[in-house]
Amino acid sequence: MAAVEKVPDNEGNCVLCCQDLELLALGKCDHPVCYRCSTKMRVLCDQRYCAVCREELDKVIFTRRFSPFSTIETRQFHCDKRYNIFFVDAKAQSDFRRLLKHECFECPETRSFYTVEELEHHMRKQHELFCCKLCVKHLKIFTYERKWYNRKDLARHRIHGDPDNTSHRGHPLCKFCDERYLDNDELLKHLRKDHYFCHFCDSEGTQDYYRFEQTVVFFCVCSTCMSTHTPSLLVLVFFVNMFTFYMWCKRVLWN
Repeated sequence: MAAVEKVPDNEGNCVLCCQDLELLALGKCDHPVCYRCSTKMRVLCDQRYCAVCREELDKVIFTRRFSPFSTIETRQFHCDKRYNIFFVDAKAQSDFRRLLKHECFECPETRSFYTVEELEHHMRKQHELFCCKLCVKHLKIFTYERKWYNRKDLARHRIHGDPDNTSHRGHPLCKFCDERYLDNDELLKHLRKDHYFCHFCDSEGTQDYYRFEQTVVFFCVCSTCMSTHTPSLLVLVFFVNMFTFYMWCKRVLWN
């Protein structure tokens, strides 16, 4: 008889965030993750597949003890129909809803708000605290996970990062647009989409970018390009000045 693989129970840790599985989310593939990670995937990221095996999960169950999904009867469970989440008891449902609350922890008594925009307005007017719009836009995090900054600390966060997080060294700046981007990958996407670079230098590992008004535009008329492209598809070469164009001609055309 084939050996039966032991499925981890709620005494273990979540394979995604490594937190305790005091309340676990279980789908038909029987791969448990913590309810926080499941909520983040289904609610914030709109992703309804298993993070372990990628199987699509039409519904998940929030339960406190592992049992094979096929053996759990859900007809008596509370259900969130929007996200197709079933809850083993009322407390599990309450824990789920608490994750999605928009609360101010700066007030003497914790205040809840209907939308995150209302919370942002309250934090700005009552406490002069702000969250980083770049982090909020790109990072899928719960409202309670947001960091709030005064004006000075927010400027430091955007330029240099946070003192307590050495992995974040600020949001890089596009010197052409004077706009900041989440990280270097996002900045590179922007540069390649909205600015100009020399394809020849790029192929040699040099990544310099230019405004359009900084460049002199020529059609490449070398024999290779002329023979492999129709006139309407000739390669455009961007040069920062006439000297670099002369050096390119000397290297490519006049050899």
